[in-house]
Amino acid sequence: MNATEAILPERDRGYVPIADYAMIGDTATGALIARDGALDWLCLPNFDDGSVFAALLDSERGGRFFVGSVAPTRIERSYVETSAVLRTRVTCDGGILEITDFMPLPLDGSGALAPLRRVLRLVEAVEGAPELAVSVSPRPGYGARVPHLQRAGRGAWRLGDGREWMLLQSGVPLEQTAQGTLTGRETLQKGDKRQLCLSYSRGTPGIVPPSGAGPERDLEATLDWWRGFARQIDYDGPFRHALIRSVVTLRLMTFSMSGAVLAAATTSLPEAIGGGRNWDYRFCWLRDSSFILNAFVAVGCMDEGAAFLRWLLHATQLTSPRLNTFYTVFGRTDISQHEIQSLEGYRGSGPVHRGNAAQPQLQLDAYGSIIGAARTFVDHGGTLSTPEAQRLGGYADTAARDWSLPDEGLWEMPGPRCHNIYSKVMCWAALDAYCDLCCRGAVAADPEHHQRERDAIRENILARAWNPRLGAFSGAYGRDWLDASLLLMPRLGFLDANDPRMVATYERTQERLGHGAQMRRYADGVDGMDSVEGTFTACGFWAADYLARKGDFDAAEARIAALVGTANDLGLMAEELDPETGAQLGNFPQGFSHAGLIGALLALRDARAAGKEVR
Repeated sequence: MNATEAILPERDRGYVPIADYAMIGDTATGALIARDGALDWLCLPNFDDGSVFAALLDSERGGRFFVGSVAPTRIERSYVETSAVLRTRVTCDGGILEITDFMPLPLDGSGALAPLRRVLRLVEAVEGAPELAVSVSPRPGYGARVPHLQRAGRGAWRLGDGREWMLLQSGVPLEQTAQGTLTGRETLQKGDKRQLCLSYSRGTPGIVPPSGAGPERDLEATLDWWRGFARQIDYDGPFRHALIRSVVTLRLMTFSMSGAVLAAATTSLPEAIGGGRNWDYRFCWLRDSSFILNAFVAVGCMDEGAAFLRWLLHATQLTSPRLNTFYTVFGRTDISQHEIQSLEGYRGSGPVHRGNAAQPQLQLDAYGSIIGAARTFVDHGGTLSTPEAQRLGGYADTAARDWSLPDEGLWEMPGPRCHNIYSKVMCWAALDAYCDLCCRGAVAADPEHHQRERDAIRENILARAWNPRLGAFSGAYGRDWLDASLLLMPRLGFLDANDPRMVATYERTQERLGHGAQMRRYADGVDGMDSVEGTFTACGFWAADYLARKGDFDAAEARIAALVGTANDLGLMAEELDPETGAQLGNFPQGFSHAGLIGALLALRDARAAGKEVR
């Protein structure tokens, strides 16, 4: 057992459930902090850079930053108001500690010499005489390097060489107890406060402010920013707290320097314990774009929606008029997948990947996502520039030309391409949205050609997608498997939710893929992979979205309630759930899941307002 583990509360082989994590961040990168106070995941300087702490993916070699009690008897935590500031109350034999964790946001353009990133951990003894324990073991490069630590003055330690460096300022006396590991313990008295600040800079050394009132000012400024963001959220329906937390989480995963929104903040958290289904999701998938942009603008976050759309249209210009599967936060597409040998994977469920092999795939649904996102933006008062409108025209032309091709589809299945029906529907949606934008004058073009091709796609789908053996629309032409994404057809305007074919498709999908309120995206074995996966959280919300549009409001709300109940105590959701245990699986937090929650609640609100309940 190494020195870092020795100071931690008891864990299962050094790991905690995925749902035990909270996320803090500064909209450039994010950290995951376990309930026990261990910061187990942080990449610097940006979301998709190498990790400095990665105990999430290897409890022994990954590195962590622990602040808390070694013998807690009770731990309570919550976000402060509607912010991304985490507050944890730790009760132990000696008393009670309160720990406030956050990353200050770059709130203004001044301070060019300030550190690029900072993690602040503020501790106060609020009762009795609790013992505070600290352990810091940075392991840069996904655990591949054990750094040299050097004293940098009273209470400060430096790590770094060349262009990159980190500085740890600690109000708790620390000593190097093992190579690359600092530890310390201190018994506090009621009212005592301690501050720990981890700063990162690249290029020229940043000037780190002295300890004292600075962190408290940073805390209040960060809280004020999040308060201002949350005030613009316009929603007064059921599960308001869950919706706000989901919007805040999407904003937390927005890379503010470009406007891109990540699919998730992590890599390689397994969709099945034991490995095999481990992917790097620290990129922006176009399939997510219409869901995420709608989640922002439909609740009043127009600045975020505008920034995301501008990024989408800017990033994709390098591949225009073709769309790639995903892009980095800076719009790059030269991404390959590599296995990280230095990490064993969460609970031994390797491999751990950096990058994603899905980049060369063809996902035709992307065209409907990006043009649909543009229409949603215009629906809520946004405008398109002439170059942006022209770029949308190029994407519409590509959808009109390529819709009949087989592709890997939304779910990126390995093996030969097939004619995925969701991809066809999304090509129809791309042309439907583009024609609508043309007719409304948002795009200055004649839609006649695209209208004809849109109608041809619809006829083709309705003629070929129905599978009489299933008694439902199948996932692909000529195949006998169901795809939960087809429950989105009413949302896309392709078919009314009460169309008998949609009703039958929902019933078959619920019967074969449903697990209570949860739902699998397709049956085990369909993708040809040996391991099985959990239920896909977004699909459960898509089923609720369908029920709302069908007019079954009570069933929709009950389903949403059950799914909201699967989130962790902070309202965060991973990609999937183990249907038997309820354990969260996959990368965390997952943008698709949170956008699904928001979309389902908005569909229910709007359907109720329209008064189309079915009795």
